[in-house]
Amino acid sequence: MRYVSLKDAKPGMQLAYSLYDTYGRTLVGGNIRLTAGYIEKLEEYGFDGVYIVDALSEGVEVEPVISPETRNSGMECVRRCDIDGCREIAKIMVSELLQKGSVSLDLMDLRSYDDYTYAHSVNVAAICGVIGMGMYLSEKALTDLVLSALLHDLGKISIPAEILKKPERLTPEEYQVMKTHSTRSYELISERWDISAKVKTAVLSHHENVDGSGYPRGLEGKKHTQFTRILHVADVYDALTSKRPYKNPYSPREASEYLMGGCGTLFDKETVEHLLTYVPLYPKGMKIKLNDGRSGIVYENAGEHNLRPLIRLFSGDMLDLNYKENLNVVIAPPEWQGEVSQEELERQREQMIQPVSGMGGCVHG
Repeated sequence: MRYVSLKDAKPGMQLAYSLYDTYGRTLVGGNIRLTAGYIEKLEEYGFDGVYIVDALSEGVEVEPVISPETRNSGMECVRRCDIDGCREIAKIMVSELLQKGSVSLDLMDLRSYDDYTYAHSVNVAAICGVIGMGMYLSEKALTDLVLSALLHDLGKISIPAEILKKPERLTPEEYQVMKTHSTRSYELISERWDISAKVKTAVLSHHENVDGSGYPRGLEGKKHTQFTRILHVADVYDALTSKRPYKNPYSPREASEYLMGGCGTLFDKETVEHLLTYVPLYPKGMKIKLNDGRSGIVYENAGEHNLRPLIRLFSGDMLDLNYKENLNVVIAPPEWQGEVSQEELERQREQMIQPVSGMGGCVHG
């Protein structure tokens, strides 16, 4: 299977996976062939691309980290602010992860704009589970870690819709309101005796930075719990790689570079290293363009092929970038990369670390 953007989708292409709306209802079933009407409807729902199966992608298998059913149930629990439901979903997600044994975050996300808040929480939970597995956490610890991710943005439900769903960048004043969401999330669970202190602390502190520049309390890295460090990295990674109305998504490679560049200031280095162990820089089935003008899809990206993947060209030929004769061939950056300057990235970082006015130090985990 391979991933195609909707602008490249054509009637007759066969879907690899079922697609769902924001309420978990099936929009288009797996193995169904696309029509012009389906493509138009998916664009209206905000999908950016789909996975298809064809001759070019034969042999490329991309498996979801968690099942679509669990993903949809998790999104619904987050939507309804169902804390008990989130606890059950956390157990199911960990069970699925452990049954797989080893996982890789290959699958490019399939979601619409409107369900971003809910899909984001489930995605972050899956990423946290993967990192936690790599750190050999116990099943109980993994379940608590995944639960903290499912709950970490519940406070956004009480953020005014005109701020939460604003289709362009927030003003500084609106951003200050948005930054109260971690405290709001914490307040929703602070009195729950059946939720561990580790979960509550991670929910409150998931925007704290290693250098103490985060919020709401400005804690330095040595005061961060393991759950806090993991949740922070997973949260930022998913946000970077998500398409929003006001920004293009970072590619996995760009997001990885951002995280590595922030080690020691924004992020815990060990946590970032564990994430990058399971995040291929070039996901399987992803369309890539080479510097010599040729295009193809990523066929193999594990082990020695992580940095220099095996490519199946659109001509049908295989190209191994590790071969000596191909060392001058490199993967070109995404078309949108030039739209984000280093000055803009620094502006975003400065905005991220501004203290929440009137909030610092008033809430204790």
